[in-house]
Amino acid sequence: MSDDAFSLPSTPPPIMSPEKARDIGRAHKGWANYLSSQGLSAEARQAEQSAQWWLTYSITLTQTKTEGA
Repeated sequence: MSDDAFSLPSTPPPIMSPEKARDIGRAHKGWANYLSSQGLSAEARQAEQSAQWWLTYSITLTQTKTEGA
């Protein structure tokens, strides 16, 4: 795994409900915790970054008005 700085995905993620993005973030967080418990710190760090990205995306979706709203 790379220790490079975290960056945005090359393609934008699909528009989805904030709840779905939150659930994806929580899944990544759980995976990060598991990897950390197994001593895989580099992989855990990457999963933690993914969790943070998805949770931030979830918050952004809650603040973004959808068409027709």
